[in-house]
Amino acid sequence: MLRTLRSAAIIATLLLVPAGAIAWAQGGPTHVLLVLDASGSMFNRLADGQYRITAAKDAVSGFVSRLPAAPDLHVGLRVYGARVAARDEGACEDSELVVPADGFDRDRLLGAVRGTQAKGATPIAYSLELALDDLRDADGRAIVVLVTDGIESCGGDVRAAVEDLTAAGLEVDLRIIGFDLDDLAIRSFEGLGTFENARSVEELAAALGRAVDVMPVAADLPVTVTLTRRGEPVTDGATVEFVDPVSGASKRFAAGSDGEFVADLAPGSYRAELADAFATSALVVSGLVVAPEADNAFAFELEPEAEVTIEVEPTDPVAGSTVTARFDGAPSGERSGWLAVAPADAGDEVYLEWSYASGSAGSVDLRVPDEPGTLEVRYHLALPEGGTRVIGRSPTFASRAATATLDGPDEVPAGSGFNVEWTGPDNDRDYLTIVEVDAREGAYTSYQYTRDGSPATLTAPIEPGAYEIRYVTGRSDATVASTPITVTAVTASLGAPESVGAGGQFAVEWIGPDNDRDYLTIVPEDAREGSYDSYQYTRDGSPVTLTAPDEPGAYEVRYVTGQGDRTLASAPITVIAVGATVTVAPEIPAGSEFSVAWTGPDNDRDYLTIVEAGAREGAYTSYQYTRDGSPATLSAPAEPGAYEVRYVTGREENTLASVPVTVTAVSASLAAPASVDAGERFEVTWEGPDNPRDYVTIVEAGAREGAYRSYQYTRDGSPAALTAPDEPGAYEVRYVTGVGDRTLASVPISVR
Repeated sequence: MLRTLRSAAIIATLLLVPAGAIAWAQGGPTHVLLVLDASGSMFNRLADGQYRITAAKDAVSGFVSRLPAAPDLHVGLRVYGARVAARDEGACEDSELVVPADGFDRDRLLGAVRGTQAKGATPIAYSLELALDDLRDADGRAIVVLVTDGIESCGGDVRAAVEDLTAAGLEVDLRIIGFDLDDLAIRSFEGLGTFENARSVEELAAALGRAVDVMPVAADLPVTVTLTRRGEPVTDGATVEFVDPVSGASKRFAAGSDGEFVADLAPGSYRAELADAFATSALVVSGLVVAPEADNAFAFELEPEAEVTIEVEPTDPVAGSTVTARFDGAPSGERSGWLAVAPADAGDEVYLEWSYASGSAGSVDLRVPDEPGTLEVRYHLALPEGGTRVIGRSPTFASRAATATLDGPDEVPAGSGFNVEWTGPDNDRDYLTIVEVDAREGAYTSYQYTRDGSPATLTAPIEPGAYEIRYVTGRSDATVASTPITVTAVTASLGAPESVGAGGQFAVEWIGPDNDRDYLTIVPEDAREGSYDSYQYTRDGSPVTLTAPDEPGAYEVRYVTGQGDRTLASAPITVIAVGATVTVAPEIPAGSEFSVAWTGPDNDRDYLTIVEAGAREGAYTSYQYTRDGSPATLSAPAEPGAYEVRYVTGREENTLASVPVTVTAVSASLAAPASVDAGERFEVTWEGPDNPRDYVTIVEAGAREGAYRSYQYTRDGSPAALTAPDEPGAYEVRYVTGVGDRTLASVPISVR
């Protein structure tokens, strides 16, 4: 379910390895596609207390900024789990190629990393399938680097996806880097590309370096920072330090002339801390990039900051809930900054939930972390030279720990539905579920969102045993409350006949739990669990009515659970072969009605029909159900020839009996006046088979078969009375069969 990676931060740290150049194949291009997991667990903290998502963004930015702008190096980024919450529709297709591996667009890569939010599931197989398309047109060497701290969570076949990568005829070097994986996860990646598992941040950084052949940078780069106040260079009263946000290492700049501060720094992502004697606190600007072939010159104006006021409601929110932040005094403009919630004691580079703020005043809704603590909302101003500056803070506020209560039954029958009364914060995507005792955090089976109200209705697992009901937060899958529940075993019994005729209906008495979607069915003896043929839900009561297969043999009736398709009870039953007889005249005039005497099982939807000799099973023309009794009345085809009359089962359309018949040709003759006046009523004398629905009509000379104007059925006798058309011209009178609309005879007639 919401089993998401610690990877992004993990990735982050691993990406910290100093990088200067990528060793690619001699004489050809290299395409590197990073496949990164950005799932919901990224909002959790690392062992050192750092937020994973913050560390991930800093580390990836540092890695990208250290890469050389080589013409043969192409770097792309695919991110999964960043757009759709894990339990929402589309979570398992949430994989986006945010930067194609076509060239090396450093700014685009850095922007994509900064804009990533962790939310969802872990569709590894789906992402690797898409990676094949990402690199399909790549020439030279192709490297796919997958970084994950968990296994596939969407049911995909990772092994098959990897095989597709290698079978596509591409030169793809697949590297899979795990972070602190358990034995089960490690085994799931065995034999897939080059795999290694890192047990620490240091091991992870080294693993990424090996995966993409990263080598240490050759030299530091000169960096210049210019400070001004009211447009004039700052010569004293200020210091400049650049801090590596991941390692914490800092470098103090040396003061030069005309407000310039200089230092030599390794390529990477940094946080500038500008101490100003005239400000109450240091000016902190995050997201600054030092990169090869860039100017690496930054300028900051130290005039008094714009004061954005921020008010938060409520001021004592429940952890995991939503607060409204109202702001005023911000720079005007569309998306000129954003509001973010962060721990009050965290640096300005730390922000969790955030939302763009447009205009000089307004409000946004932000979700506070699931972990209670002292927080503040900050206004981050987007700076034109890159990075952000906090220019407004709300008063600090404390979030309260979320609490919940659960009131459910002590025990429930396996597979049954049951209600759970609950109280709790009812935050977005909070849910109740039932899981095995001591199941991992985030595990779930049957669940219901708290937004659907109390009580919630859950379905007990089909396996009896010790379980617990949990109230779980929708953001980090943390359990707020739990209560034990015992799932008891259920049984069923069946009362069915020992034998039944093929295709026949029969009644089955049953006793059982009658849980939602439980059903009875008949299947071949020893059929696999979950097989079914004719079935009926237990909700329809006892007895149920089933229909036997047409094929004789050994079968069994089963009571099957709607959850898990487990057989609770079965009873043997023998399906006995049935026969039928058909009696009919050997010759039948074309288009005529004829009687068919029959004997047979008369099962539901059994029928008699006439078809061409040797027609496929299930073919039919004129037919009548056996439920209408014997004899049956059929209509012969209009086309003379060899046919057969069949008794056919209604269930599987098997032929139980057939007899051959010959449909003989029929003829007709007409006597009509040579000409009539327009609109005149005239008589036509006829001779013919007079089959049901045969008729005499007048049509234009050469009209298509089945055309008609004035007509009269032959059942009304000879002569027939017709009315001439109002339009003068050449016409013909026709004798037409009621079956197939075939013309048996015609004579010309002129309308004056």
